[in-house]
Amino acid sequence: MQRMDKSIFSQKIGIIGGGQLGKMILNETNKWSLNISILDSNKNSPCKNLCNGFYVGDLLDYETVLNFGRQCDLITYEIEHINTQALFDLEKEGITVYPKPETLKIIQDKNSQKEFYKRNELPTADFSFYSNVNDLKNGIKEGEIEFPCVWKKTKFGYDGFGVKILKSVEDLNDIPESEMIIEKLIPFEKEIAVIIARNSKGKIKNFDVVEMEFNEISNQVEFVISPSNISEEIKNDAIRIAIETAEKFNLIGLLAVEMFLTEDNQIFINEVAPRPHNSGHFTIDACNTSQFEQHIRAILGIELGDISQKGNAIMLNLVGEENSFGKVIYSKLDNALNDDSSYVHIYGKEETRPNRKMGHITIICDNFEDAYTKAKNFKNTIKVKSINNG
Repeated sequence: MQRMDKSIFSQKIGIIGGGQLGKMILNETNKWSLNISILDSNKNSPCKNLCNGFYVGDLLDYETVLNFGRQCDLITYEIEHINTQALFDLEKEGITVYPKPETLKIIQDKNSQKEFYKRNELPTADFSFYSNVNDLKNGIKEGEIEFPCVWKKTKFGYDGFGVKILKSVEDLNDIPESEMIIEKLIPFEKEIAVIIARNSKGKIKNFDVVEMEFNEISNQVEFVISPSNISEEIKNDAIRIAIETAEKFNLIGLLAVEMFLTEDNQIFINEVAPRPHNSGHFTIDACNTSQFEQHIRAILGIELGDISQKGNAIMLNLVGEENSFGKVIYSKLDNALNDDSSYVHIYGKEETRPNRKMGHITIICDNFEDAYTKAKNFKNTIKVKSINNG
């Protein structure tokens, strides 16, 4: 490790959001005894007892974010649903915010995000913006929409929520009244992702291209496979697009770039996230530097870490079972805890609900098929339930 400037140890670093991503960032910052404060809306956040200061408040409230930030030298975040005006004003007061507020503001709104890709000639699916459901119905009448297509809320979507494939006019009955974009449906062969780290000196490193498998019902990621089963040429194209995207955003921190790969090897950007991302959790156990340490290195402006990976890694998400609400229990988790190629991460959330991310398991094997078979078995046997439904 490069010798670090002692000033990083005297900085007060604030993280907005205290969920599992915050917890995994703290796992890294606590190794270096950095001074970290957390702002989260949940008084029982997984980060509550792991940081120097813990504050509870509404992340979308201007005064709450402003007052929290004024206690810090450097602000970062692990969630996108934040009052950006407060972040802009903190910057004006001399407080560093990474990734920059203008990056977050674009990404918060899917229409702005798609316009950004279009403006910067980054490959993405064709789309149209509609301010409400009635405008969409009029667009359909005028022949602007071709079914099937993809509906996305412009704001506050996450983990498959706020996204729906529309197959006919009847499907409009199930979408909420909101601003939206309608995307052309891309018939893709695989969904892939690249996580880019870029520090304040403009130095860039990328993790390997991963392949993601989604649950068809919840539209959540079930498995993340690294390295992906694609050619070196396609990998290089995906990395090039991801790096270009990070540079166009003038990113400082991490950027996860999710992409579609078509049967004829075209790549289209789906969405990006300016923070550590579910597609990079495997890096904790499989890489010399995790995505969480890399994020901290990037925002502190120190040398980015070695991202070499050992073996084949497959990560599977542990999510709440259907019809399970309340205090959580984990059934058959010993199957993974007793396996010497598996690494179990439980997020410390007290209550479960359907499809809520409660933990993950990373399996590292020399043989991909062995790891994949084991991951499928864990997915079928380990259950996240509530005590009442146990």
